[in-house]
Amino acid sequence: MSTRREGGYTLVEMLASLVIVGFAAAMLVSGLVTGRRVWEHADSANAFGETISGAQMLLREKIERAYPATRYDKIPTYADFFGAENSVTFLAPPRDIHAPQALMRYTLGLAANGDLVLSDLSDVAIDPKAPGEPLVLLRNVQQLDIAYYGVIPPDKAPAWHDSWQYRAVLPLLMRIRVQFPADDPRGWPELLIRPFAMVDTMCVLTAMTGKCRGRQ
Repeated sequence: MSTRREGGYTLVEMLASLVIVGFAAAMLVSGLVTGRRVWEHADSANAFGETISGAQMLLREKIERAYPATRYDKIPTYADFFGAENSVTFLAPPRDIHAPQALMRYTLGLAANGDLVLSDLSDVAIDPKAPGEPLVLLRNVQQLDIAYYGVIPPDKAPAWHDSWQYRAVLPLLMRIRVQFPADDPRGWPELLIRPFAMVDTMCVLTAMTGKCRGRQ
């Protein structure tokens, strides 16, 4: 007498199938969670990069167009530009939202709360000492370092300096470094900017030689 297996699954086969399906589902969920975290990390990194890139683009645009107006309140005269180790003040054309407008006096500095701020004030404002309108470029900044490259007498060769004040011309280059807290994933590529306008406020041109009077 022959035996014939009835159609269908045994209990062991059903349990084995459920275990396999469970493993597959767990692997699928794990893959989705990992993929989501990767994308979230990439989006966060892109957002940081875009913010830093935007701040650098704005600073480059303004400092490249810095205007070396001559000031006569001291002797000898000097270019209207005040650079310190952690701040800089200069004249430049206004932002588009303020145009048409007179030159704006911009100040880049680090606020007490860690904001990297570029403030501006019209150079023909009624109160020249009034606080400027702040534009927050970055938040949670730990340190701002600015250096200036150029010649400061009696030196004859250009070098990097921590300050640039009461000089006849603007610096040849500016270097801006920003540091974030140790646990901050953002990074600031070193920013080098060359002001386009160079005016020697102490130069008295001699027509016959085409050189400044008293200079070789």
